[in-house]
Amino acid sequence: MSQQDHTDELARFPIRELSARTKVNTVTIRAWERRYGLLNPERTSKGHRLYSDNDVVTIEKILALVARGVPLGKVKALLTDESLEESYDTADTWAEPVVKLVDAVKAFSSSRIEHLIDQYFLNYPPSICREQLIEPMLEALAQVDDKNATYLFAESELVRYAVLRLNTKVANSARPVMMLFCGDNTPLWRLALMAMELADAGFKVQLVTRPFTIDACAEIAINSQNSVSVFYQDGQWRKHEADKVTRLLNINDNLMLVGTAPVLAGIEEKNRVFNDLGQCVRALIDALQPDEKNTTINKIKEGP
Repeated sequence: MSQQDHTDELARFPIRELSARTKVNTVTIRAWERRYGLLNPERTSKGHRLYSDNDVVTIEKILALVARGVPLGKVKALLTDESLEESYDTADTWAEPVVKLVDAVKAFSSSRIEHLIDQYFLNYPPSICREQLIEPMLEALAQVDDKNATYLFAESELVRYAVLRLNTKVANSARPVMMLFCGDNTPLWRLALMAMELADAGFKVQLVTRPFTIDACAEIAINSQNSVSVFYQDGQWRKHEADKVTRLLNINDNLMLVGTAPVLAGIEEKNRVFNDLGQCVRALIDALQPDEKNTTINKIKEGP
């Protein structure tokens, strides 16, 4: 083996590292390879996939395209011929999936909803599904005059799907459990999608599917010292509630706050208080990178 070949071999890495570097789960990466031909990894003598920095760049391009609304079936052509990208019309790419999902919810068909959600969540990152599929679907259902029945049913199905998916994930056992819970009048479905994103990144996730009061939040955070607790609360706290949460944050290094309530209360703590769940997810995932220097819940850095 030449020196160059040896260097090239050392530069290759397995799918789990590609997943960690791109924040795309391994199931989705394999689907992009098998179903859409977007990746062409080398193989070891035992058949294990090996990737390179070029594959990282390719996935970044794929993510940029699907974020614009380009369907996966059209991505390969745009990757190989960049001149097509400028002329590609992404209008209403997700319109049909949204309509299908809305119709399934209106029919109160759990099987159809699960099939449609599964179809897209296995092929697209949760963040893309949230922006392009779930949020438009819920916006449409919010306009339906049915006493909120379809909206609440859709939220219930999203949470149910998230719990099912979490049960199939193999997490990094060296990391602490991420315990996710929320307060009253706060969209649980957003927390469920956050749970899927964190699970895809290798976190152990426990999604609590009932709303908690401030007092209950304090109990669960204090008595779960081996976990990282993420409390999500929209709306606005009363002064005594904000004071209680502030004291809790000061004595519990493993607590993170997300939502409009802590922000409107003026609670500031870098890397532990966030406006929205997306910011919190990015901070947690970024903290896993070996060169990360922020202080986001030091415990999550203990894993390899």
